[in-house]
Amino acid sequence: MGHILAIFSVVVWGGTFSSTKALLDSFSPAEILFIRFFVAYIFLSLLCRSYIGFSGFKNEWLFVLAGGSGGCLYFLAENIALTYTTASNAALLVAINPLFTGLLCYLLYGKRLNMYFGVGFTLACVGIVLVVFRGDFSFEVYPLGDMLCIIAGLIWSCYTLLVGKISAYFSHTSSLAILKRIFFYAWLWSLPFALYSSPLLEEDLSVFYGRFFEWSNCINLIFLSLVASGLCYLAWNVSVKHLGELKASTYIYGVPVVGVGVACVALGEEINMYILIGGLLTLLGLFISQK
Repeated sequence: MGHILAIFSVVVWGGTFSSTKALLDSFSPAEILFIRFFVAYIFLSLLCRSYIGFSGFKNEWLFVLAGGSGGCLYFLAENIALTYTTASNAALLVAINPLFTGLLCYLLYGKRLNMYFGVGFTLACVGIVLVVFRGDFSFEVYPLGDMLCIIAGLIWSCYTLLVGKISAYFSHTSSLAILKRIFFYAWLWSLPFALYSSPLLEEDLSVFYGRFFEWSNCINLIFLSLVASGLCYLAWNVSVKHLGELKASTYIYGVPVVGVGVACVALGEEINMYILIGGLLTLLGLFISQK
């Protein structure tokens, strides 16, 4: 079940790039972020009426940090990075997240990385390079954007470890209730960024609210809020609970592969030999990493 939920999350997250890109014509990155987690929080509140009571500042800070890392700072770092670097660089650099997770597990918990993890990581990275660059290996360095991508990967690793710790402390608590608390802090974190970047005070209110009633914007916002945020974060958190932080994190290898595959299907981009071989290598690396 843990593997199935991780695969579900990765497949959906791989398709979110196209939805986010479409929304950027009408909304700022921070606005999209705020709307995603606000709507997802309402959705989870309707699904789950149970509530986690206050159990001390130490435990509460875990939720605050989880909401800030996985719910806000990761997406801000990634979205800002895309304005300074290429999508190919971003897809490649963010996908090294499992290595950060492994290093953090070693530094914080003393969990050693075995040979399978190293071999799987190497194969997956080679596969991702083939998929992302599709035979054109003209890799250019964009210092600020590339560094933000690396930081985004590190932030997601921190979120994964925080979810593991929360799941251990609240092992008898509903996963829905846990995620609801995390999302509450996620949209609180994103609120000041959304207000700062919102054109609410600079344009006609009819134009401002009109963005929400365009059918394409509605569909993409619903997809990002209910499916990519509400359902996928729940699936990811449960996956981390069952598989552990390290095994779950290796599924992140599949995000750029799925993203390219969705672009080929949705946008009619060509599928060539490099994509097929790279996809197989990535899957093989993912399989070996699970040993």
